[in-house]
Parts: sequence; C-alpha cells; structure tokens
Amino acid sequence: MTLVPDRSPADAPIGDARDTQPWTVVLCLLLVLAAAVPWQMRWGVIPDTSWVITMCEQILAGSRLYVDVFEVNPPFTPWMFMPAVALAHKVGMSPEVAVHAYSYAICLAGLGFAALIARQAGFAENRALFPMLPLFLALLVIFPGNAFTEREQLGIALFLPVLVLTAWRAAPIEGRVPSVPTAVVAGLSGSVLVLVKPYYALVVLVPALYAAWSRRSIRTLFAVEYWAIGLVCVAYLVAVLHFYPEFLGVIYPILADTYMRVENMQALLTTYSPIYLAALLMLRFLRPGLPLSPLVAVFTLASLAATVPLIYQAKGWPYHAFPAITLILAALLVRTAQVNPTTYPSPGPAMEPGRKALLVAVIVGAAIPFMQTLKPNAELAAKVKSATQQPTIALVGTHIAAGHPLARMLGGRWISGYCSDWLGGYAFYFSVVEARNGNEEAASHYRQVADRYIDDKLAELETKQPTVIIVEKDDKEWNAELSRWQDYVNFMRNYREIAEDDEVQVLLRNPAMSQGQRPAVAAN
Repeated sequence: MTLVPDRSPADAPIGDARDTQPWTVVLCLLLVLAAAVPWQMRWGVIPDTSWVITMCEQILAGSRLYVDVFEVNPPFTPWMFMPAVALAHKVGMSPEVAVHAYSYAICLAGLGFAALIARQAGFAENRALFPMLPLFLALLVIFPGNAFTEREQLGIALFLPVLVLTAWRAAPIEGRVPSVPTAVVAGLSGSVLVLVKPYYALVVLVPALYAAWSRRSIRTLFAVEYWAIGLVCVAYLVAVLHFYPEFLGVIYPILADTYMRVENMQALLTTYSPIYLAALLMLRFLRPGLPLSPLVAVFTLASLAATVPLIYQAKGWPYHAFPAITLILAALLVRTAQVNPTTYPSPGPAMEPGRKALLVAVIVGAAIPFMQTLKPNAELAAKVKSATQQPTIALVGTHIAAGHPLARMLGGRWISGYCSDWLGGYAFYFSVVEARNGNEEAASHYRQVADRYIDDKLAELETKQPTVIIVEKDDKEWNAELSRWQDYVNFMRNYREIAEDDEVQVLLRNPAMSQGQRPAVAAN
C-alpha cells in the first residue's frame, strides 16, 4: 500500500509546530538520555563488553589477535570498540565511561539519521512519529538492559537508516527518491550489522526483497545502499584474509567443533517465543482492518529475518534476541502512528486505552529477559581490593561473566589470552556426551582437546603466577576435572580464600611464596 499525502512533505515532513514544538521533543530526548545513564549503571559494563575492552588493551599493548589473544568473534569486534578504548587511554579517561558515551553517541546518530531520511521521504506517519522519537531512543538506550553496548545493539541502532530508506524505496511518495550521498551513508551505517555477524545479511535481504516486490522491479535490489553494504563486506573479508588468516584457518574450525555446538533451545521456546508471537498478533490488534504501511512492513520483515540468526545461534542469550525483539517493538510503535488513508491528513480516532495497555504489557514482557544483571558484588570487589592492589588475575571457570567485569573492577591485569575456560570446558562436556552416546572416537577427540587446553592453562599459571584467582563456584564439573590433575592441586595450595559470594570464590596468592618458587609438578 502506498500512502500519498495531500500536501507536500516540505510543509510538515516530520512534525508540525502547531502539534509538537521541536524543543519539546529535544527536551524529552535529553530526559531519556538522563534517565538512561543511571539506569544502565544497574548493569555496569556488561561481561562481553568488559572483555572486549580488556582485549583491546591487550592489542594496544602489543598482543596479536588470534595468536596471543583467543577471541571467538571476527576482528570487527575489537575494531568496533578500539576507537573508544584508544581515545580513553590517550586522554586518561576510564575506558568503561568512554565505551558507554560512544554507545550513546552511536544510538543518537543512528536514530537521528533515520529521522532525517524519514523527513526526506515524507511518510504519512511522520507527523505522529516526530513526537515519538524519545520512545524510539528509549528503545535503544533504556530497553536493552543487559544488552546495552553489545555489538547487536549498536548494529541495530546504525541499521535503522537502511530500514527507513528501504520503506522509502518500497513506496516513494510523489516520485521523490533518495540522494546518492544519503544512500551511501545509510549503506555504510547499515553495513555494521553485517560486519558484526555475517548472517544478519538476511535482515538486509528480506526487506530489500519486499521493496523490490512492492515496486515490481528487481532494480530496487541494486540500490546504492546495498552496493555500499556489499562493497564494505567484501573489503572486510579481504582484510580478514590478509591480516588475520588465523581466524578462518585456525580459530573458526575450533569454534565450529566446540562453541558453535552448544545449544539451549529451551530458552528460545520458553523465553522469547511467547512474547514474540504476542507482538506479532498485536500488529493486527492495534489497528484492525488497516493494512501494514511500508514502514511497518519493513520493520516487521526485518524482525522476522532476525529470528533466523537467533535460532541458528541457539544459545538463548538476550543479546542474540535483541535484534528480533527490538525491531518488532519498533514496528508496533510505528503501527500506532500509522494513518488511515481514508481520513488523512486527519489522524483519525485515537487508539483505545485497552489497546494501549496491551501494547505496554507486550513491551514490558519483552523487556524481562534483558533485566537480569550479572554485575559483580560491590562488597566482594571492595574486600578484594583491600587485600591487594592492581593484582594479576586468572579465572577458573567457563563463563565469561565470572571474570568480567570483576577483573577490571579490581583494577587488575588479566593474564590470559582467553576470556574464560570455555574451550576446555566445552571440550570436556562434549567428551562426556559422546562417551555416553557410545561414540568413542569423538569422545577421544574431545578428551584430547580438553587435555591440551588444561596443559596450556597449567603452563600459563606456572609461568605468570597470578596474584588472584577467581573460581566460578557453579562450574562444578570443570572444577572437579581440574582437581584430577595433581599439578593443578599442588599449584592451588599456594592460594587462600579472601572473598566469596554466591557466584565466585576469590583466592589470593600466599605472600610467602617468592616469585622464583614453583610448586612440584606431578604427572596427571
């Protein structure tokens, strides 16, 4: 359906001063940002981002990515955050503060550019969408909770201009078309989501196919913004092959063999499916009998496309669900602003309070998975800091949240090139699973991977003698496996507990142990 206004969009392309004063919207945007800062302090710097900051610092100090630092993601992950971390070190600023400021700036830039494109397009929804800009900003900076600063969250913020541009391509009003510079910048911005994880190319492709179908022209698929995205991705692939051949040649096979095999389909079915289906139903319930506008259709299709990576990854982590959930909520917000062509330019009857209440309920329900905080216990961190200053730190545990951001809260230096013991832990888990299934060859393979990792970890501990060791208490199987190694048992005798909470136990190296001493090494 093409919505054609009966007046030029130049008259009131996004908002009308008689309806909503621009300064009111700006004030509300500032209030959202002001509320977001203390709200996000509930989560602090989330584990993934804390590790990325540490990884960037290791690279800045001379460590080689995929050689000295073992990262599960392609190099765009450190590239994405490196500007903020490098600038923070240059000006003497906390990297955590710099990364948060950087993330707010990205969200504002993505939303602002999307609004500018909507203004140029002259969508029929613009008058109603303009005062809703603070709600969209809240969707980017308050709603994410434990997904704030995740690559997917920032990628979606920068992808908004492409979605708005796609809706414009699908139903141009009064023959207007985007300028080449606008399309190029939108493509460059949108490419970030694909660089974050390549399978998000589906989120580009599916709305593009809708635009081509709406125009009945395959030429729409070759718009400037898609060329920009494609060329950036090709250049990125060439750069990865040239500068980091280890990722595809060494790291990726290991990931495919271990990390990528870990699944939690139950979380997908119980945590996300019900609320997502409710959101889809709300699209019709909010404005019954009114066909989806191009803007609503594009956001909805992008959300549906984003469910494919969510299912493919099958981890059930909230930030993996963020693109699908956020885009469907954005579609619902746009749906509330959609005008009825039979009453345009009049907004028509207001939405009933009951429908508004159900919309709020869907948004609140969708936010629940993002409300869990993994922020370390402040009292535990204070107790450790009182016992040692600027310690070197190691982790015994497979979950990244056990060591990050606790290590940075302690002002310590991470000694390992791994964020956690995930490789050894996953290999050990699969060795048990394959042995239980009677696949002795696979069980032996994973047993060898686990043993090699443990050998390397023990050598690292022996060499670097960390001041503090964080032990993940819930990882009982991994702790039990390590305890079977006598050299590990002997090494840990030189540590004593100084702090503990429900998740971790913090051990401090015995000060009587001189740097030159080494515990006896026994055979496994």
